[in-house]
Amino acid sequence: MRNSNTNNWRSTALVAGAILTAGVVTTTSTTDVHADNSQNNAQVSNDQVTYDQVRATADQQLAQLQSANDSKEAQQATANEQSNAADLAQTNAQIDQLKASHAALEQEQAGAIAQAQASTAASIEAQTSAANAEYQQQINTQQQNEATQRAANDQQYAQAVNQAAENQQAVADINAQYQKALSDAANTQTSQAQAAANNYNSAVAKENDTYQGKLSAQQATNAENIKNAEASLASATANANKPYEVATTNDVAVTGRVAKPQTDVKVPAYVTKYGIHLEVRGYNGAIPVSDYTYPEFANTYYGEYPDSAVITNKAAESTPHDISEMPLDFQPGLLSYDAKNDHSEKVSADGLTADQVQVLRALALSWENGFRNNVFQNYREFYNVVNKNDGFVNVAPVDLVSTDFTDNIANQVVANRTKYNIDNNSHTVISSGMPAEATYTSVINDATKNLKKNLTSEFNGKTVYTDVNENLTTMQAGTPTLLNYAINLYNSMQGMYYGELVNPTHIGGHAVNLLCAGVRTVGIGFQKLTDEMTAKNGSGVSDRKNPSYAVTFDHVGFNIDYDANLTKEVQNRNVWGTSTVDAQLNTIKTAQYHVNKVPGTKTVTPTATDVQKATASEQQKLADVKAQAQQSLDALASAHQASLNKLAQQYNDAKAQVKANYDVAVTKAASVRDAALKATGVVDLQAYKAQLDSAYQNLVKADQVAAQKLAADRDAKIANIKKVENVKLDAKINELVPSVDPQIKQLQDQHQAVIAHGDAVLAELKAENKAAYNKLAEQFNVQLAAIQRRENAKRANEVRLANNTVVLPSAVKVANDGNINTVAFPTASNPLQVETTGRVQTVSAPSIVKTATQTPIAVAPVITTVNHAAENTVKSNESSAPVVTQTTAVNGTQTSVASTAENKATKADNSEKSVVKADTVAKKQTPAKKSESSQKVDQSSMSIVALAATALLGTLGITYSSKKRHN
Repeated sequence: MRNSNTNNWRSTALVAGAILTAGVVTTTSTTDVHADNSQNNAQVSNDQVTYDQVRATADQQLAQLQSANDSKEAQQATANEQSNAADLAQTNAQIDQLKASHAALEQEQAGAIAQAQASTAASIEAQTSAANAEYQQQINTQQQNEATQRAANDQQYAQAVNQAAENQQAVADINAQYQKALSDAANTQTSQAQAAANNYNSAVAKENDTYQGKLSAQQATNAENIKNAEASLASATANANKPYEVATTNDVAVTGRVAKPQTDVKVPAYVTKYGIHLEVRGYNGAIPVSDYTYPEFANTYYGEYPDSAVITNKAAESTPHDISEMPLDFQPGLLSYDAKNDHSEKVSADGLTADQVQVLRALALSWENGFRNNVFQNYREFYNVVNKNDGFVNVAPVDLVSTDFTDNIANQVVANRTKYNIDNNSHTVISSGMPAEATYTSVINDATKNLKKNLTSEFNGKTVYTDVNENLTTMQAGTPTLLNYAINLYNSMQGMYYGELVNPTHIGGHAVNLLCAGVRTVGIGFQKLTDEMTAKNGSGVSDRKNPSYAVTFDHVGFNIDYDANLTKEVQNRNVWGTSTVDAQLNTIKTAQYHVNKVPGTKTVTPTATDVQKATASEQQKLADVKAQAQQSLDALASAHQASLNKLAQQYNDAKAQVKANYDVAVTKAASVRDAALKATGVVDLQAYKAQLDSAYQNLVKADQVAAQKLAADRDAKIANIKKVENVKLDAKINELVPSVDPQIKQLQDQHQAVIAHGDAVLAELKAENKAAYNKLAEQFNVQLAAIQRRENAKRANEVRLANNTVVLPSAVKVANDGNINTVAFPTASNPLQVETTGRVQTVSAPSIVKTATQTPIAVAPVITTVNHAAENTVKSNESSAPVVTQTTAVNGTQTSVASTAENKATKADNSEKSVVKADTVAKKQTPAKKSESSQKVDQSSMSIVALAATALLGTLGITYSSKKRHN
């Protein structure tokens, strides 16, 4: 049961400020305002320290530059590969398209191509026959000329014979016999020539008939083969065009149940009468609902009651049954709890397990981000009021993260709170009864010191603000289940955040802390409360049989010079650790929405490309059949022509034999005649005959030479006929089906050019990166060498005596470059200075070598860091309502001081430039008297330490400045 004198929920908020100094601090003096934590440390650096710093900077910057170079080169290489792959795919697709178009055109023009081939073969055959006929006519003309010459010779010889023996009967008889012999030879030649011609013509006619028969049969076979191939292609094309079914999977969205927050809540009259009591500055009592700009925010206050027990109209849709049904977006409204329908895992009497804590961290992180984003999107006026001085007006916040980095902070805060017995009504601060080193700000500063240092150095000349704050609430459960704890935490955070958004001029500290756009991380801690803590009056715990927890929200971030772009760039860097709640959030998100793969089928209609690919084999078969058909016709034509050539050769041989026979007969007749004439002794006709024969032989030899040339001319002409006709055929085929080889070659050349360009860009980038790296390394080497020379020169005059270093006078003056000063410290009168008393140390002003992307960092003057805190208290106003005890609201202000590298030490008037940032704080009630006492002690301690620091730093020529502000 809920105790009427207790609150079931308590939450307070606190903001702590910290600073990062920009530049390189030569000597640093830090003063803490708390009396129990005063300290004054003087630090001096020598050339060796400078050398180490520069060397470390060099290593870091060179490593960063090398990493950046490697990343750029890898990105360029990846871009080249992607570009080459994309271009190759495009090139191949274009080539495939060209080939497909070419094949389709070949198929389309197959008939025209076959007709052109047949026409070419016929033309070659006709022209070849004409060339042979022309050649034969020329040979016949030669033979006719030779016969004419022989006849003339014979006539001339006969005349000579007649003249020689005209009166001699013997000569007459001889000539008569000779003439008869010539006539007989001529008759024989004519009959033999006619027989040879008849045989040749008969053989040619028979060969032509045979060729035509074979040609017709082959053409019929070819036509049948082409018809069958075309039918097969048509069938394959029809089959390829048929739609077909394929197995597939369909995405089916599955939406899980998610509880919807309830805004129209109704509560009993006594609860309404008690009113709304939240920590909002300006209200010491109940907050009127009429003051709320958005009345639904007021209803979130009832989330303070365990399981929202006071809600009388609980909605089923607002009641989760498991963790997976918890909302993640954090809209205004409350959830209800139903123990009978709680399916979540149990929480043991020992408390939450580590896994359960991570689930709650994941939910709380999602709710905090949901609140920030919802306010920015839908209630912008509240967000802009909180961030009006931080550079984030109308600039969306970056989501908070919960990582191993923040888990360590949260766990350390919980450990410190447990160690020093801090209850759920007290923040992790000194005033709660814990030492300074155990406070949440100390834990955060220790965890972020390196990051602070790096940012201060990086943003030299700009102010780096540290945004740190803590929110605190209580989590409990009437039923020990993870869901009950989660609902209780959800409703508590509703009141802690939405409940404090009264109107733009009245915003509670918890909401201010969370809406601060400068924070980037949150460490969410779960401190298990002891029985002694829960039994305290005002603990807010109504059911003590199950473990209760103080839940801390420690927010951390940096605001760079109130510049939203610079701040968000830092927030988005990979410096905040690795998320530890992604798995838990993804599990919940998957349960609330996921996609199932459902098997099924779908009908696919083949594309033209699909059909082309499917019928490619049949198309090739058709092309092969047509090619084979043409080859068979060409073979028949070639064989036919060979037969005709053979017959012609046989005919020519027969005619030559007839001619030879005739020549033998004539020669014999002449020989008989000459012998007879010689026997008569009339005249010597032999010499005359030899003269005539010589002339005839000269004619025959000339004809033989001419016949060889005619044969060569004929062969050349036939070869040229075939060449010309084949060229015409190729041109005709190319006209019907133009070649795509030039286009393919051009596409391939373009792709090689793309590859070459990418390689050239990468090579140029590598060369530039290497040059930049070598240049930066050389700059560091020059600077380190100079520092080393100064250190060697200085150490030549140093002598070590026990724990002291003495600088001896030197006969040779060592040049001082203005950066090295020898300082001897006076005897320390303050115990805090004992460690440095009696030492002689060198104070130098080192410089930092700029990187390739930074401007030079000037030597920074002395920076003094002061941390101030002030608290204003308001007495609590309690009511005797029977249900809930009023939650007290205490508003305080703590300043965040940020120093810049332009702060310059002046004379002893203690004047110093500073930047003061005031943040609103909500924290637990503290007696006013105690606060005043603490302030006095802090002031006194500050004054003593300031005097001691001024005395010590005065010996170095350094002015100390202290300034305190109270709100």
